[in-house]
Amino acid sequence: MFYLFKILSKLHIEKLYVLSGFSYHIVCCFFSYRKEIIEKNLKKAFPNKSQKKIKNIKNHFYRHFINIIFETIKLLDFSEHNLKQRIHIINPEIITRVKKRKQPIIIISGHYANWEWLLAFICVFWKKNIYAIYKPLSNKFFDNLILKIRTKFGAKMLKKKHAGKFILKNSKKENIYFILADQVPENLNNIHKSSFLKLTTSFSTGAERLSVKTNATVFYADMKKIKKGFYNIEFHKINNNITENYVKKLEQTILEAPENWLWSHNRWKR
Repeated sequence: MFYLFKILSKLHIEKLYVLSGFSYHIVCCFFSYRKEIIEKNLKKAFPNKSQKKIKNIKNHFYRHFINIIFETIKLLDFSEHNLKQRIHIINPEIITRVKKRKQPIIIISGHYANWEWLLAFICVFWKKNIYAIYKPLSNKFFDNLILKIRTKFGAKMLKKKHAGKFILKNSKKENIYFILADQVPENLNNIHKSSFLKLTTSFSTGAERLSVKTNATVFYADMKKIKKGFYNIEFHKINNNITENYVKKLEQTILEAPENWLWSHNRWKR
């Protein structure tokens, strides 16, 4: 089955978008992928929007989500040059300055725009000592597939349950740690509750606690979709109240184009 994805990845990206459009109609008409969760989340986050507007965001989310699935598959074939043609970092110098001081860096973001391309391009731009924290998927095949994709450009993967100890042990090294911190926290002993999209929402304080213990500088990666298959990234330094400021920045990003966030995650299940 892996070879099927390899063959797909060899198709020109515009042909993959044609397949994505076809898949969109199948998902919407026959499967309604996580429809109930998506609609529930959107209604909670936007109680004043009409049913028509909620449906419009949902449909645009489906199109975007299926596109990024095919964009992620395309990473199996993409070169560094291909990514450089499609992604632009607005202010890389604020990361580079910290790297020159030989300090650890935490880049925190969310499941927004194309987070797989975000990690890949961070690796392309800064080349080495880049670690991404992840939770293994239950399906072994897709877990192995996503690991192949994420490590292609040099990222080293840290399982979530081991990440804290590794980061503390290597606190004197100039590593970059990439964390997506917008999903439901597993450890309810270390959470921060915030008003997020006007809903009381729990967030993990892991990045904040690690930054204090390691003196790491924390940046929020704000990735914006310019058009289909093209993205800009802007970094924002977070100096204090890291978790709360991260939540506010992520919320601002989502409100600008809500269809590009991962609404299929059961974010408010507890």
